[in-house]
Amino acid sequence: MITSIDVCNAIADVIAKLWPDRMIYRDFCPVDHHRPSCYLYLTSSEMTPANISMVQWEMEASLELFCSTDEYDISSTEALRKDQEAVLLAFAPPSIQVGERWISLTAKGEGMDMGSAFVTFSAAWMDERPGYHDPDDMTDPVSSAVPKMEHIECSRTFSAQSPDERTI
Repeated sequence: MITSIDVCNAIADVIAKLWPDRMIYRDFCPVDHHRPSCYLYLTSSEMTPANISMVQWEMEASLELFCSTDEYDISSTEALRKDQEAVLLAFAPPSIQVGERWISLTAKGEGMDMGSAFVTFSAAWMDERPGYHDPDDMTDPVSSAVPKMEHIECSRTFSAQSPDERTI
């Protein structure tokens, strides 16, 4: 099973290959963070039932990019735009490899703020429902312990009950 944390880890791996010398902060960014660096965090994660055995995962993550500053602590908006474009180009393919699977992922530039630029990632995938056991899988110890029709014996004796003896 793939979780939203696995997808965030795969996103972080791509960013680390893009800038191997930059720090990637995860889930917490200190006030005195290094520059250039980035901050990747999960903003939403949802698992909804699709059928008896499958669930659909949807998640969003945000990446905040910080570029270098000059001696007056001012950052270049041009450098931020270039960093943002580099991330968008790195995630241009419509999917990302997470473990042995490929997950649909979109990256969207979300503008800039004073000294930082933003990219939002959205992903969706189907996976097996946690705790689901296929009733036909006899190699599964839980499924093989459930009695099947061939294990049930039916009695062929019939006795008619009077209407007073019947219960509803």
